[in-house]
Amino acid sequence: MNLREITSVNNPYLKEIAKVRKTPTEERFFIEGTKFVEELPHECILEVFTTDGEKHRPFLESLPPTVTVYLLSKPAMGKICAAVSEQTIACTVRRLPTERPQKLVLLDGVQDPGNVGTIIRTAYAFGFGVILSPGCANPWSAKTLMSTAGAFRSCYIEQCEDLKTFTEALRTEGFTVFATALDPTALPPEEIQFGEKRAVIIGSEGRGMSPEVIRAANQTVFIPMENPINSLNAAVAASIMIYTLR
Repeated sequence: MNLREITSVNNPYLKEIAKVRKTPTEERFFIEGTKFVEELPHECILEVFTTDGEKHRPFLESLPPTVTVYLLSKPAMGKICAAVSEQTIACTVRRLPTERPQKLVLLDGVQDPGNVGTIIRTAYAFGFGVILSPGCANPWSAKTLMSTAGAFRSCYIEQCEDLKTFTEALRTEGFTVFATALDPTALPPEEIQFGEKRAVIIGSEGRGMSPEVIRAANQTVFIPMENPINSLNAAVAASIMIYTLR
């Protein structure tokens, strides 16, 4: 086991790790908690932090020798972890490459990490990938990852630079793209038709979907409701459409 010890909360490396937690990317993001860490594929783990080497010894000894294990004091661990409850193990992780599926959910500015995480969880359950526009919650943040309930390990996740351009590119690839929107020409889910390649766009919690993104889709679709509610929660709407397009 490649073991190093850090006891001081002022250690410069802890500051680097705290920065990774606050501004994660798919190349390096932060996971904390026994269940999440010990269920990770070893090949995606970059380094491990623990306050209790004995408690986690079987897991730590199973890691490749290239993975450095840092034994931290409890105050030092508190410096890098976001959870209120005391954590005994955490790690930095890189995303493993996955193939983009032929069923996709496109998120147009969905800002709530809980919604994004729930959508990723539901998408993976039904074989969908998730595409996020600029302005969406960071899919690699701690709050989002917790809401995925572990689905981030295998779900296809991509952040695009421009959702309109991305949508147009999907159509040239043979995708049928549906935009969820209130529109005179919108169809209810039971009337839509789609082929093997299909995608649905979900708008943001506050402003809905960008008009240019709606225009880039093949067809608008709406979810009929029996009572006068302005809109459904983004994750709920996504779940209904994912199930429809499964």
